[in-house]
Amino acid sequence: MIEIGTIRIKMFDGMVRDLTEVRYVPQMEKNIMSVGAVESKKLKMTLENGVLKVMKGSMVVMKGLRDKNLYYLKGSTVTSALVAAVDFDEDATRLWHMRLDHTGEKSMQALAKQSLLKGAKTCKLEFCEYCVFSKKTKRKFGTVIHHTNGILDYMHTDVWGPSKNTSLGEKHYFVSFVDDYSR
Repeated sequence: MIEIGTIRIKMFDGMVRDLTEVRYVPQMEKNIMSVGAVESKKLKMTLENGVLKVMKGSMVVMKGLRDKNLYYLKGSTVTSALVAAVDFDEDATRLWHMRLDHTGEKSMQALAKQSLLKGAKTCKLEFCEYCVFSKKTKRKFGTVIHHTNGILDYMHTDVWGPSKNTSLGEKHYFVSFVDDYSR
């Protein structure tokens, strides 16, 4: 039995995406994808170093790896039958989340209320591994009151670099030292 509809696939980045207008044949052991069908959806494809990327704007929505002369999709089928509903809002929300430098859900909802995010309505964010991995674990410096009584009691230092241009000594970094007492 052959059906045409939508199927859900969990992609390489953990996102569950819906592939629409899929020809679903339950008896087939392998799934194949038409390059022409991908192009007709206004998606871009790049093939480089054994990696196939299917892009929607600047977002990579599908990725495949080459084995001999075939590219295998990095992902797995979530549902083995066709699904009826398609949620495009999730993809639009994720795209805007990345475009806005991984901004938070509250900020995106405020922008969506002002109709500034084309295609994103609810702005409910799913798990974003890039946000988790990029969290910084630095502590704030507390305010300290110090009194210096003489030269070299307290020094401020800073390192800057690397610089594209080298110094006269062929170095790429600059270090400054400032004495707190004498400046």
